[in-house]
Amino acid sequence: MSGVHWWRRYGEYAPGKHNLPHMGAVLSDYRQRRGYSRAEVAQALRVKKQTVSYWEATMYLADPERRVLLARFLQIPPALLGLAWEQVAYVGKEGEPGASYERLAEVVSLEGYYQYEDLLTLAKRLQYTGQIRVLAERMPRWLGRLRQKVKEAPASEREAWLWLQGQYLHLAAGVASHQPQMGAELGLTQELLGLARELDDPTLHGLAFFHLARCYLEGGDETSAKGAAQAGLSWVKRVGPALGGNLYLRAATVLAEVGEGDERQWRGWQEEALKLVERVEGGEEDASQLKLNRAAVHHERAKLLLTLVQRQGESERLGETYRELAQARSGLGRDVGLWQMYLDVTEAKLFLAWGEVEQSAWLGARAWDVAQQMGSVKVEPELRGLYASLNAKAPGHASVQWLGLTLGMV
Repeated sequence: MSGVHWWRRYGEYAPGKHNLPHMGAVLSDYRQRRGYSRAEVAQALRVKKQTVSYWEATMYLADPERRVLLARFLQIPPALLGLAWEQVAYVGKEGEPGASYERLAEVVSLEGYYQYEDLLTLAKRLQYTGQIRVLAERMPRWLGRLRQKVKEAPASEREAWLWLQGQYLHLAAGVASHQPQMGAELGLTQELLGLARELDDPTLHGLAFFHLARCYLEGGDETSAKGAAQAGLSWVKRVGPALGGNLYLRAATVLAEVGEGDERQWRGWQEEALKLVERVEGGEEDASQLKLNRAAVHHERAKLLLTLVQRQGESERLGETYRELAQARSGLGRDVGLWQMYLDVTEAKLFLAWGEVEQSAWLGARAWDVAQQMGSVKVEPELRGLYASLNAKAPGHASVQWLGLTLGMV
């Protein structure tokens, strides 16, 4: 899918080498932005016009000195040519300024952007591995500093900084969903939606509705949850495959919970998500930084089947539910430890439906132990409901009492 490379905020350039845009396309674009002809660039740099044409047709310029010269002359953001800002801002061993102080401020700002972008990538990895407590301590500070950077950004870079702020809001909302403060995730997500509208950005819109559907559902506002899930579906064709697949899965889960639609429709969305998994596995890029894999689809299928069992009493579906969970566990990578907690909760509910009290309580206690290690309370409401159901079915059972004790309910 085009338009989702890291350099998308600067231009829709074709890919080049070494995870960089096509350098010739970058040179041509910035030459035209400055209003120069190829002949004028050739005259200024004392080369032949054919040389400029060659540069603009070349995917990657190997000579770093040539790239530095072109970055300075055409005022190209250093990262687009695979350069650090120091290479563009300074010349000589004594460090004499190679550009005006205004230009120096611009390239330092650009470098700051990539530092925030690198930090975001690291934070996403921490989130999926379950380092929620670490992120919860730091996200408010990071987001506060980023908001200040947005205010200070030059007009030419403001849109790029706003887009990055949207990504941080998405991450912060995800972290807030694990914290006990009610309303924090909803507030961050509403801020994200406002920013998405300001930028008219499909990815930020999709992320906002992805969060809103779950926020409203967990808050008991089924009408708003249904509206957010349906709004998310309206963006699936305009976003990357990972986000699109997650929007399909979220819609199936939320609308099944509120009883909107039918099983054929919900399963159809899950099938669409599975098709998008193939595109993710094929290496197609996605600007959302969300994960999508077969384990996620199988888990959502298991949750849907459990919902149907609870609603319709069709116990013969429990075997199919167990098989879906087994496939989810077998496909789960080591880098997404957070999902182990979710799988334990779903399987605990499955064993409750089967009447296997001890196994259900044991899985619930294990999920809560993992949640506490991670610094998350996200599954606490589900586990409290599980305990209440188990205690009603087998009052006084040792494993059930242990679950209640760990949850602070005994």
